[in-house]
Amino acid sequence: MGTAWGHFCQRLLGALTLSALAACVGGDGQVQSSGQAPIVLSVTPLTATIGDTSTFTVSGLNLPLTTIISIANGSCLTPTNRTASGFTVICTPGGVAGSQLITISSNTVANGGYWLGTHTLTATATASALTPLTVVNLLVDSGVNSGQCYAAGSDVLVSCISPTAIALNDRQDGMTGRDVTSSDGADGQVGLSYSTVIRQASQNPVVLGPYAKADCVKDNTTGLVWQGKSTALVGLPGDARNLEAKVLEAATNAAALCGFSDWRLPSRTELQSLVNYGSLDLYFSIDTIWFVDARIGAYYSATRYAPNLKNVWLVDFTRGSVAPDSNASSGVYVRLVR
Repeated sequence: MGTAWGHFCQRLLGALTLSALAACVGGDGQVQSSGQAPIVLSVTPLTATIGDTSTFTVSGLNLPLTTIISIANGSCLTPTNRTASGFTVICTPGGVAGSQLITISSNTVANGGYWLGTHTLTATATASALTPLTVVNLLVDSGVNSGQCYAAGSDVLVSCISPTAIALNDRQDGMTGRDVTSSDGADGQVGLSYSTVIRQASQNPVVLGPYAKADCVKDNTTGLVWQGKSTALVGLPGDARNLEAKVLEAATNAAALCGFSDWRLPSRTELQSLVNYGSLDLYFSIDTIWFVDARIGAYYSATRYAPNLKNVWLVDFTRGSVAPDSNASSGVYVRLVR
């Protein structure tokens, strides 16, 4: 079929009768063995959020089992449940908010595929794209203590009350804050402050008292309640990890962990509020007395990485470093918050 004729068919596809459609597509072998041309009837939904995975359903008649869809500024996984009458597929819109073209074809053009139709998707901005940083209720101190100040001309840590440290700067991190005034460690390392979550009678009238640390822990400074468990993600960066994290979030809420059903992925700054940047531990910068299921590796946040909205920011609790998720990221975990 010539290019001009193919384009003509594409423009008129929505208005053609079935017999005319068969004539239009028949030259490229696009009529199925049943003798009927493939027709796309609908694609749902037609609204999705940029950077979030959505499950699309394509319905039609006589569809080839190789039929796929693509989004102009996004990505789609391989369709599932394929039949001649439709299939489902997970896609993640990218780009910016606005209208994006969904194209349905019988496979990629490189594999001899052909065009079956288009629909218009309304892509909306994510909350994280509009407000990339979620501010915690109160600022948690860094964990830098009174013995971790600098003197002029030296990288060696010295006592914060030493004249050389004061001479450099009398308002260094280790001179102020809870990690100096409340450093006894009774409720957490240095200035960090945690407590157990008390079980309410309405949640379980038989067993009262606190939940185990392995279930949930409260940060007394921010008021956030953290999941005690660390769950490993096995998927690759982007769509697979996004979907896996959302499934885990839904399952935790369905189970009403610690009596709550509003668990969610934490933002990057919320994860960083757990970091003790003054820790001298070789393996952990998180308080392992309170977070008993701490893992060596990076933790997944809900804050999208702006250059590639399929990926998110990770916070590594070995040294408290922050980096975007990538193919080099291994040992990625989830700890939910509410």
